[in-house]
Amino acid sequence: MLILTMLGLRCLIVVCLLLSGLSAGADDGVAPKMPPKVGLDEKLGDRIPADLEFTDELGRKVRLGDLVDRPTLLAPVYFRCSNVCNVLQSGLAQTLPRLNEDLKSRIRVISFSFDPTETPALARGSKKIYRAAVKGGFPMDNWSFLTGSREAIARLTDAIGYRYYQDGAEFVHPVAVAVLSADGRIVRYLEGTRFLPTDLTLSLMEASDGRLGSTISRLASFCYSYDPEQRGYVFNILRVTGIVVTLSAVGLFAVLVFGGRKRRRKP
Repeated sequence: MLILTMLGLRCLIVVCLLLSGLSAGADDGVAPKMPPKVGLDEKLGDRIPADLEFTDELGRKVRLGDLVDRPTLLAPVYFRCSNVCNVLQSGLAQTLPRLNEDLKSRIRVISFSFDPTETPALARGSKKIYRAAVKGGFPMDNWSFLTGSREAIARLTDAIGYRYYQDGAEFVHPVAVAVLSADGRIVRYLEGTRFLPTDLTLSLMEASDGRLGSTISRLASFCYSYDPEQRGYVFNILRVTGIVVTLSAVGLFAVLVFGGRKRRRKP
């Protein structure tokens, strides 16, 4: 009987403590804050706000619509990042020099910081690093490093569906580049930190409606198609095989027809 009484008292104490905790939470009226979900909501076909104003690495005010006047790779980063942001921009610096020379002169790259506390001096230091990394293989006048106000950053990241949050001095964020057309329309996302020259070439050709690049690049765009599951371009074996079979059949038909005519003309 004593044991049952002791157990009953313990249960009563536990229940009282739980009710007390619930009551305190209700009195505060504040739910525990959960960090926003990190991710990338692809907004293909949407346009970024052209009226947004940022500051470039030289401290000049620039209008985003004036910068995005050609196929553009838009990279959300923050310049103090010691992790994936550096790897992403290093990946671009390694791949951009490997693009077709004509293509390199007709595209733009924009690295913009989503940390509103960063300054043009930090952007300038970042540009200096990647200028050395490309080793003259890409025109750095075509690669801008931007900082901006909290409002401008929020509007741009929302426009491209880029969701992130700050955790202390660092940010938790996706790793991706948005590919824009000359009128600011989002045509593709490339996720990850490493980019193949084929992926950059084909995505930029999509952004320019096939008007950029050489004949070889145009042929490559026919042979490759974008696979959303693999987040990259894959060889379109069915399309290429179909064309090869069709051409082979036409060639065989031509041989049979014209070869037969030649034989009938012989005395």
